[in-house]
Amino acid sequence: LKARQAAALPSAALVGPSLGTIRGVAAMVDRILHRAFAALLLWCAEAAPRTDQNSPWNVNFQRKHIPEEYFGSWDGHEYFPSPKNWRSIAIYQLLTDRFADGDPRNNEIYEGDFDVRDMTFRHGGDFVGLRQKLPYIKGLGCTAIWISPVFRNGPNSYHQYAMHDFTLIDPRLGTLEELRDLTTAAHELGIYVIIDVVMNHMDNAFAFEGHEQGSAPFKMHEDEEYRLVLRHPERELFATPAGKQPYMDFWYNNTWDPDATYGGPVYGKWGQAAVDEGKGTYPYSDFHHNGDLIDYTNPWQITLGKIYGMMDDLRLESRRVQDKYIAMTKALISSVDVDGFRVDTPMQVPLEFFKSWAPAVREHARSLGKESFGLFGEFFVTTERFATMTGRGKTPSMYGRDAFID
Repeated sequence: LKARQAAALPSAALVGPSLGTIRGVAAMVDRILHRAFAALLLWCAEAAPRTDQNSPWNVNFQRKHIPEEYFGSWDGHEYFPSPKNWRSIAIYQLLTDRFADGDPRNNEIYEGDFDVRDMTFRHGGDFVGLRQKLPYIKGLGCTAIWISPVFRNGPNSYHQYAMHDFTLIDPRLGTLEELRDLTTAAHELGIYVIIDVVMNHMDNAFAFEGHEQGSAPFKMHEDEEYRLVLRHPERELFATPAGKQPYMDFWYNNTWDPDATYGGPVYGKWGQAAVDEGKGTYPYSDFHHNGDLIDYTNPWQITLGKIYGMMDDLRLESRRVQDKYIAMTKALISSVDVDGFRVDTPMQVPLEFFKSWAPAVREHARSLGKESFGLFGEFFVTTERFATMTGRGKTPSMYGRDAFID
């Protein structure tokens, strides 16, 4: 190039590609290689037990495939303490994918789910971009950020609520180290980090037998609950301790038990308790087999039904499922130093789950020096229904008194 410039040739078309063109080609090659490498690692990382291949994204440090024994770690890290009063904190909420794209190389790991021209596609926001914008958020007077769920989701689930896994960070958002860099940078600015967590459901790996192409009416007990049918071919299933499964750590089982019942009680629109009086279900499955959630006023449908008919409902009343999820949640706290959780769809989760999960989360956080770990959730219900889940009672005079919580 220097020789050509010295010769002062008049036409760029005659002297070959410009430096800008060369740089553009190099950048394109870099993106292609990065995408191919990330896709290869992603294929190798389809497992929540820790491996050398999935370690860049895994908050779990347990190498054995025993989900209830998963744990997190951050060697030599000093954890950020909790605020004295969460009510005094100004929180900035954001969807990570929609906020700031700091590393374009992770945008197209999945084929065909990135397009900034289409609001229904992913737009490339990630942890690197968010970290770069923290001073802007601090300048607004906010002292906490609430970010969308961080774990692996479906190809175009920019909202991050269609869970595939509860320990592997979605590579389109970044790596474990990049999430740690985000929380560290936030804490240095005095900003707390709240992560949105999902426990009610996962993605859409199952159909209900006989209703593979449409909605499945809700059924319970002797009313012929459904066998689950896989939507994935066998080559896409994972080898697990429970055989071939569409999810690595939560497993379906079509074994019917005519004497099995559900835990309870569950609660209706006006806070009324509903007690299970029937028998027969699939208790060895980590998922509900009851059909779609259609009637949001029915206490059993709201707890057992498949939301939108497209998100597999976890059997959270099962102690087996609770133990798995509790271990994974604790791993997230330990591995990234998060300060709180916003809980998605708590009204569709049995209260018995929260009676196990919330104390376990707070106790674990306290062991790391977080004395007031933040927990809050969304409520779009009547005051009477709200009362079954919180420290408030059915009237204002009952505020903050645990005696009024079932």
